[in-house]
Amino acid sequence: MKNLLYILAVIIGFVSCKKENEMHVEATITGLKKGTVYLQKIVDSSLIDLDSIVINGQDTFSLSTTVASPELFYIYVDKVDGSDYNDRITFFGEKGALKLNTHLEKINSEVVITGSKNHRIYTEYQNALKDINKMLAQANIEFIQAQMKNNEDDIVASDKKVTALTRAKYLRAIQFALSHKRTPVAAFIGAREIEEANVVYLDSIYNGLSKKAKATIYGKELETLIKERKKL
Repeated sequence: MKNLLYILAVIIGFVSCKKENEMHVEATITGLKKGTVYLQKIVDSSLIDLDSIVINGQDTFSLSTTVASPELFYIYVDKVDGSDYNDRITFFGEKGALKLNTHLEKINSEVVITGSKNHRIYTEYQNALKDINKMLAQANIEFIQAQMKNNEDDIVASDKKVTALTRAKYLRAIQFALSHKRTPVAAFIGAREIEEANVVYLDSIYNGLSKKAKATIYGKELETLIKERKKL
């Protein structure tokens, strides 16, 4: 009898812990008629499926998974419409109830996600770098075109432009991370977005993180990165 009570207590504790750490995404993708929607994340450089649902007429659905700490997740829409192109929404997830609303034709440009404080900060970060990213993408195209034409003057000029814009992007990312220094998003920026930045800046970002942010996957990555960089 005691053993049975112990087993029941363990099961109840496990279920309670799972619910407490669960991320529940209620999503509406207007225009989606048929296909499969997957909730995904990257584990050890591989994209894995955490949950999925088959869509057959309904455009509102739910996906869920357990979340150890805030990190990037993906909603991948595998449409059944004869198109080879499918869509993936990137968002910063965390435990609790999230809501996602968008339209199939503008799935990324008009997506609205609520319920995640870290996603709001992540969206602010993306918007802060939007103009630089556009200019950097264009500069990279110009650099490739100059190489294809073998025009030395254009190669040098476009290379300088790419370098200057990359430096500007890093500086803006550093400024954003430092102004949101206690958050998991700051840890993400340091570990994944500006890993080649001066270690002094990475150190400043890491030292400003909260204990919870340091315990995230990005906080741990940033700590390891700094240690490795200081060995050089």
